[in-house]
Amino acid sequence: MKSEIIHLLKINKIPHAILFLGPEGCGNLITAINFSKKIFCKEDDHSCLLKFKNFQHPDLHFIFPLPKKNQNIFNKWSIFLKKQPYGCFSDWIKWIKSNECFIYKEQIENLLKKITYKSYESDYKIIILWMPEKLTLYSSNKLLKILEFPPKKTIFLLVGENENNILPTILSRIFLIRFKKFSFKEIKKFLEKKLKIDTIQSKQIALKAEGNLNKALKLVNNLQENYLEINFISWIRNLFFIKKNPIFFEKIILFSKKINFWKKETQIKFLLYLIEIFRKAFLQKYNNFLIKEIPLTYNKFNWTNFCLFIHKQNIEQINIEINKAIYEIEKNAVVEIVFLDLSLKINELFKKSNKII
Repeated sequence: MKSEIIHLLKINKIPHAILFLGPEGCGNLITAINFSKKIFCKEDDHSCLLKFKNFQHPDLHFIFPLPKKNQNIFNKWSIFLKKQPYGCFSDWIKWIKSNECFIYKEQIENLLKKITYKSYESDYKIIILWMPEKLTLYSSNKLLKILEFPPKKTIFLLVGENENNILPTILSRIFLIRFKKFSFKEIKKFLEKKLKIDTIQSKQIALKAEGNLNKALKLVNNLQENYLEINFISWIRNLFFIKKNPIFFEKIILFSKKINFWKKETQIKFLLYLIEIFRKAFLQKYNNFLIKEIPLTYNKFNWTNFCLFIHKQNIEQINIEINKAIYEIEKNAVVEIVFLDLSLKINELFKKSNKII
């Protein structure tokens, strides 16, 4: 947390309105949330901390850009915060599948009603307003009036990227804290400590990220997706050649041993990836328009031929077997045996065909 913020907490003189301003991926949103947590929760207050973890503290309110016709999407917002705490506005509109989002005057009016009530559990009420750049003219004026005569024990935390797109009259009434891009060393350390990325990959990703942690996390995700695709294609090809040559059965055994050394989180992620690939193959077979892009392309994988093996008679049982494997792994079964058994069962469920993928 930035030194200015720590200082405000120490002296217990918190301005009624603060703008956390910085470029995409600088961590200003997650900092605003953690700042609120410091105000509301003591370190040993597990009940308060749990509410914060789920973004359900009754004295914490969020305002964020919404599509005009769908303004009841807080569940999507809370999931977005958990999945993409360093996400940007473009990530958000992709998340909710909307081309246009703004902060409307109705949102500010609803907020005004909430903050007139007494706080539930804390001395303060905190409002985190994300992307003030997306305030409409009417909502900006509504917010300005509140900032001019703020209710007692109410703190506004604005989180934005571009001060040029915020009304100067609003900027003049708030305490500004500027955030910079992360340094190369900070991103590298984050990737290694938090995500357990090896030194070589963390260095490459940190260089490409250019101080943007959101970009770094997307690069990590792409790296993981590629890793899942490569392993899936290797596994499925060996599976199809088992009857032609016993050496491929040995390769399946070796692959099962390899998975045994993965982290449990990665093992389960791979199995969930299998479910998704089989689902897409089933949809592709029965409706080509549902899958716009070919999901697998690595090493000249023949997606069309693969889809022929996934059909109404086996898709349900395939899902059952994979979910059973996930359950067993979560219960600490021997992963090598579980995955080998799963491989053989899925092989039996495939439709017989001589087509090579």
